[in-house]
This record gives sequence, C-alpha cells and structure tokens, in this order.
Amino acid sequence: MRRLWPYIAIILDSFHAALSSRILWVAFIAIWILLGALAPIGYREDFTTTFRDRDIDNGGRLKAMLAAGITDPSKADTPVGKIANGLPEDVKRELRQIGQGEDVRFYFTTLADSLNSLFEDESWYDAELWKSTARLRELRELDELGPDQIDETLRKRRARLRIEAAIPGVFESRSARSIMLTYLGIDFPARFAVDKTQFLILLNQIVVPTIINWLLGFILVFLGILVTASIIPDMLQPGSLHLLLSKPVSRWLLLLSKFVGGCAFVFLCVIQLIIGLYLIAGLRLDVWNARLLLCIPVSVFVFAVFYSVSTLAGLRFRSPILAIGITCMFGAYLVVVGMIGGFFDGFVTRPSTINQMTIAGDEVFATTRGEGLLRWDVKTEQWDEIYESEALGRNRVLAPVAIDDSTIVTAVVRGGRFNPFGLGGFDLLVLDEANQWRAQPSLRLPTATQQLATTTSEVFAINSSGIAVTSKQQVRKAMGEPSYSKEVDDDSAAATSASGMSSAPPQNSWLQKLASMMGAATEGFQDILPSDVLLTPPRSVGINASGDTMVLFSGKQLSRLQPTTDSTTPKLGSSAAWKVVATHTIDASLPRFAFLALSRDSVLLASDADSLQIFDRDTLTPTVSVPLPDRLSVVSSIAIGDDSRFVVLTSDQRCRALTRESDSQKWTLSDPLPQTNIDAIATDKRSSTLMIAHHIDQVDLLDAETLTLHRTLRPQLSTWRQIDRFVIGPLRSITPQTSELGGTIAAIVSGESSFEINRDEFGPVELVRYKILEPVLSCTLFIAVLLTTSCVYFSRRDF
Repeated sequence: MRRLWPYIAIILDSFHAALSSRILWVAFIAIWILLGALAPIGYREDFTTTFRDRDIDNGGRLKAMLAAGITDPSKADTPVGKIANGLPEDVKRELRQIGQGEDVRFYFTTLADSLNSLFEDESWYDAELWKSTARLRELRELDELGPDQIDETLRKRRARLRIEAAIPGVFESRSARSIMLTYLGIDFPARFAVDKTQFLILLNQIVVPTIINWLLGFILVFLGILVTASIIPDMLQPGSLHLLLSKPVSRWLLLLSKFVGGCAFVFLCVIQLIIGLYLIAGLRLDVWNARLLLCIPVSVFVFAVFYSVSTLAGLRFRSPILAIGITCMFGAYLVVVGMIGGFFDGFVTRPSTINQMTIAGDEVFATTRGEGLLRWDVKTEQWDEIYESEALGRNRVLAPVAIDDSTIVTAVVRGGRFNPFGLGGFDLLVLDEANQWRAQPSLRLPTATQQLATTTSEVFAINSSGIAVTSKQQVRKAMGEPSYSKEVDDDSAAATSASGMSSAPPQNSWLQKLASMMGAATEGFQDILPSDVLLTPPRSVGINASGDTMVLFSGKQLSRLQPTTDSTTPKLGSSAAWKVVATHTIDASLPRFAFLALSRDSVLLASDADSLQIFDRDTLTPTVSVPLPDRLSVVSSIAIGDDSRFVVLTSDQRCRALTRESDSQKWTLSDPLPQTNIDAIATDKRSSTLMIAHHIDQVDLLDAETLTLHRTLRPQLSTWRQIDRFVIGPLRSITPQTSELGGTIAAIVSGESSFEINRDEFGPVELVRYKILEPVLSCTLFIAVLLTTSCVYFSRRDF
C-alpha cells in the first residue's frame, strides 16, 4: 500500500489543481444557476378538459361531420348538428364552404380552439339528443351530478366528453387526468395531454437523458479539455518532471495517475449536476430514479475518451494549445463519422428494411419502411422493385394481401406517408401474374384506409374510424376481369344486391363527398361496424380466415363481432352490419399500442405491458397472463399453425413461440428462434408458412407447424449497401462511438432498451434500440490503445 501513496498524492494534487482553476468555479456557478432555475419546477394533476391539436386523430372526419351538421338539414337536430351550429361564425362560414364542395383547409389548432369555445356556453347541449350517443361510463356519472356537485373543472370535463360522444371516431383516447407543469406554483400555459405514468416515461426516457447528453457530453467535456490540456505539458517541464522522477515511481504509473487526476475536473462538476438533478426530480416531480446516479461514472468515461487524445498529444508536442486543437479535431472527426453513419442509416439501410410480407402461391411480396413494394424474383434471386423505396418519399404503400394464388391487392396513398388521408381518394390496386405484376386500379377505397385484410371470399378495408368490406369478385369485376363462371357471377350479384353495396349516391353528390371524408364506404364497399362501435387509438383488428368472427381492440375495449344473419353458417357481406356478441374492458392504464392475434379458440392481446394477455375467443374472458422476459416489449404478434400457437416479435429483435400445453390453460413462451436482427414477421395460413424478415431484406420461410426452415431469400447487396457494409461499417467499428453513449445514458436512466418511433396505425411498432454495450466496448478499447501508446512513449522517451 505504501508504494501507492506517491500516486495517490499525485491524484489528490490534481484535485487541488482543479479546484484552483477559475474555469472550474465558473462551471460550478453555471451548474448552481441551472439547478436553481430548475428547482421551482413542479407539477399537479388535473382533469383533461380543453382540446389540443394533437387530440384530433381524424381531422378529415371531424371537418366532414361538422360540415354535414351545418349544411345537411337532416343533421340539424342531432348532437353533431347542435355542436356545429354552436361554433364561432367564422368557423361555420368555412364549414359551409366545405359542405358546398369547396376545398377549405383547417389547421388542427383552429378546430381545437373552436371546440374549446363551446365550453363557455353549453346551450348546444340537449340531454334527450345525447341519449342516442355512445357515452362512456365517466360521462354517465358526470351527467348524474347536480349543479351543486360539479365545479368548473368537472363542468369543462363533462363538456369535452359530450363533444367526444357526439363526434365519434375523431379524437385520440386521452386519460381522464393530465399533467400540468408549474413553476413557482404558477401553471405553465401549456398542458401536457398525458397521464402521470406517461409523463414519467417522457421525463426518464427523453428529458433527463437529453439534458445530460448536452451538458455532460458536450459542454463539460469541452470545458474539461480546456482545463486539463496543460496538465501533461506542465508535467514535462524540466524542473517538474525531474522532481517527480526523483521519487521511487514508475513512469507509466505516473502518467496514469496524471490521467486519473485530470478526470477530477469533470468528476467534480458531474457529481454536483447529477445529484442536483436527482434531488430536483425526486423532491419536485416525485421521480426517485436511483439509476440517474449511474450517469456519474458514464459521464466521466465519456470525458476519458477525449482526454486520452489530449494526453497523447500533450506528450508528443508538449503544448496545451496543440493538445486542445488536436482533441477538437478528433471531436470533429467523430461528428463527421457519426453524420456519415446516420446518412447511411437513414437513406440506405432504413428505407430498404422490410416491415410487411405476404405470399401469393409461390410468390413472396414485401413492403419496406421506405414505402416500397418488392417481389422476390426466383430467377435472379433478387428483390424486384414494383414501387421503389424512398427515404424522403411522400407516398404510402399499403401492405399487400393475396386474393388468390396469383393475385395481390394493395394501394398507393399519394401524400399519405405522414397523413393517412393523403391528397385525396385512392384506388385498390390489383397486381397479378398475367399482367406481369403491373398495378391495375379497381374499386375506390374508403378515405384513410390504412390496412387491408382478406378472408376466404372477402376483402376488408380498415381505416381510422370504420371497417368496410367487399367481395373478391367485386374487386375482379371493377378491374374488368372476366368472371370465372356464370354461377359465381350470379351469386356475387345476389349478395351485392342483398347487402346494398351498389346503393351509394352519385359520386358528384356533395353528401357523398362529405361521407367519403368521414371514411364511409365507397361504391362497391359496405360499412359493417355497428353505429355504437368506435375505433379509437390504440386500435387493432383481428379477423379469422373463414370471415365469421372479428375481434376489435379500441382504447381499452375488447369486442367480438359476428355478421348479423339468420343463417346457421354466416357469410360475410350478407347483411348491412355486424353485431357485438361479447365485450371486455381491460383493467389497466391505456396502452400506447396493441396487437391482436386470433386462433380458433383464443385471442392474444400484446401491448406495451410487461405481459401477454390471453382471452377466450368466444366470451373474451381473460384466461392467463404470460410475463415477458425482463425489459422486453412486443413489436408484433401473429397466430400460426394449429389452434394453440402464437409467435411474438420482441424488442430484442428475436422471435418467440407462445404455445398452450395440451388440455390445459398453461401457456409457455419458448426460447428465441435462431434468427436475429428480425424486423418483421408474418404468416400465410394457406401454405402454413411463417415468414421472418431479418438483417434488413433477408427472409426465412419456415414451416408453421414445426418451425423448421425450408426456404431462404438472400438477395445480393446493392452498391450502396456494399459501401455501407464494407467501408462505413468498419469505419464506425474502429471509431469510438461517443455519440452513441447517449443511448447508454438513456437506457440507464429510463430502464428501457428501446423507444418507439413512427408508429403505423395498424402495422408493427418500429423501435429504436439503444446501443448499450457496443459504444462502451469501443470506447474502452480506444482508451486502452491510446493510454498504452502514451505509456510506452513516455517510458521510452528521454524528456
């Protein structure tokens, strides 16, 4: 131990030197001012009352319903008509223009503000009219309160719920209570439309990591280099170095001691900032997150990467100015490499990543995150681009579905990549082998269609507010394809006549235009949801292969529907609507997303919860809850093979099979399948095939019963992909990934391994996975190499 005292003394001397630095005290004062400015921040929970622009999920439907309420005489004495006629005059004038067929654009903020104006005067409300609306239990309870039992906040909350009940399928599902930030006890002007649980996730996963990344990963590192750049050159001064070497010390341990001591500056700053943020988050926001304290060693570690460069430069050139300059150049190099890597990620890798798949006979089709449509060409063993993937494209391609062994249907929504309504109506596109997979337009799809689904004889169009259906025969007829047989034609015509599919008003009718804006069925399609069934986020739809059962998840409500028919064997499309035969409300907070998968007797509900929920398909009674492995979440889920098996894709990019044991309600989640870096999963029940897309655009086809591999699709790399793999990839590997240490910090603070972005309404969740260990290992290796080089140079050089 005595042999270490000289080195400990050198480290302590570095702390004393750091404390004597004026820059350190300037940093201290800046940190104290920042913490003092953050200390008065607080929060309180209040009822969610006023509308915000982000509360509007379906703006086109909202405009159309309000316009119809003003211009359609039959809507005047309905709840939506009362609301529309109670809006400000300038808004009503523009709604009349919409009702007359003019193209008038509303900002969501304008619509939200106009609805908020109704809170002050509730003369638009009629209790008798509102009895016909689908009212939540909360609204029914508020309606039962007397005038002396309801305060101003509850009155506004009740008014909001009345508006939501009168205009269904328009607004995002929001918690009854939301967060209001305060400063010195005064409310912020903006209200967060999130509950406390979501607020804590936002704080831990975004706000705190962002503050730490900027303050510790940029500002303090730069200040630290300014202060410590002179330590090594000063040590090399003849008098100073000779005095140190006159002691019984090793040269390389002397250098390492100086290096550790140089980290004192950042350590003294970081420990104050992190502990201060920890106390503020706990005392003011009730977030006692002990993981925040782990950011102290990580932040010092980030500084050590840059200081190792400064140390070597100081040894070689003995100049603090050159050490600072070389370290800044190194930082610029890291920024450039990070930008190049981000460019290839955003413009090369991500657009080519498969996110949906389907099979038609022997043909395999896929869509990409760049909104491209691909077909696997067996002869060339390459993906043939039917629609090109684009990183910055505006169009949206719906995931294709097969209607027979040689035909698929899809749609291209112009301008629909970030807006489900796009730039107007769009057609169902039919692609078949006979036409060399060239798209041919068929029926006009309902507005804002986001998902297509097929059963034995029908095609479903699912949008944000409803579900419409048509027959496959109608799809073929609309594209001019001859009927397969007169018998089929007659049956199809009879079914169409019975279902009223051809009873749509003329296309040039302004009422038809408003109905189209509201997502109503277009000519050839038939709306099937009952009027009291709403699709509110998060939503998911599951339909069995025979087409006689549908399960919906909307908000927190799980519903099972069947066709309304007197037949003992219901046929889809034989009636004007379906009926709800079973419901279940989940006893949990509102999930951020959800997926349904149906087997013959079970329903799998996968959401952002830490377990998978299994329900009886007939009664929707919860049967079992299967926990997920630690810190994993579900990205997608499907039913495969027999009647008691599902496959789930989790956030670690692995697939696991969920299987029920014979004659029991015990479900088991298997170990991961061999495939890694999985981006999407799908199943084809006709061929009993499980499709797994991994490593961007590779696909494995497995037997759904045995999960054995029977076919692989391995395309050759394009030129840009080759550059990414063989040039950019190695360059990023040998470069210390300091910028990606921000992901390590975010993972530490939030306790999550990923976060959700670009959620498709009915598609798989796209997750950004934090790189936790990779940047730590690359930076550790870099520090070790540079310090070893510095120690060898210092030991062998005669100073």
